[in-house]
Amino acid sequence: MVGAMNSNVRRGITVLVALVSSVAGWGKVIYVDTDAPGANDGTIWENAYNFLQDALTDANSSEKPAEIRVGQGVYTPDSNSAVPSGTGDRAATFQLLNNVSLTGGYAGYGGAEPDARDVNEYETILSGDLDGNDVELGEAWLWWHQGREPSRIDNSYHVVTGSYTDSSAKLAGFTITSGVT
Repeated sequence: MVGAMNSNVRRGITVLVALVSSVAGWGKVIYVDTDAPGANDGTIWENAYNFLQDALTDANSSEKPAEIRVGQGVYTPDSNSAVPSGTGDRAATFQLLNNVSLTGGYAGYGGAEPDARDVNEYETILSGDLDGNDVELGEAWLWWHQGREPSRIDNSYHVVTGSYTDSSAKLAGFTITSGVT
């Protein structure tokens, strides 16, 4: 009987250790939503950062691994809480970070279930259209000329970059648009 109880205790401890290890592996979760009205400290959906750059700064200085969950909306790389309307800096980019998972497609603040994730229903756009003035190009062949299209002359050079990262830098659930090469 004692041997059976010790075996059950060992199993219980093993399960507990596995559970704690998997929870610890999740790391810090940081929330981003353009409509969040709260403290804008990234702790919950209501207090989500309004700008993705602020969340990336937080994740960069936080213990890893970290996950950034981004609610539906449009985010530009030149905007942050210090310069909400953007700097116009075409070299600004969303720089991926090692041991940070950047995930879009969440319903976010105001959604019936903020953690609901559907990349089609809750489109999350990383846009290089810094001035918000891009003209829609109707013909597919015109995309080749997009860099010469006058409304795109002020767009970001690179909307997202992964320079100096490894496979632990993750990006999923975004529409990336309006960069210029």
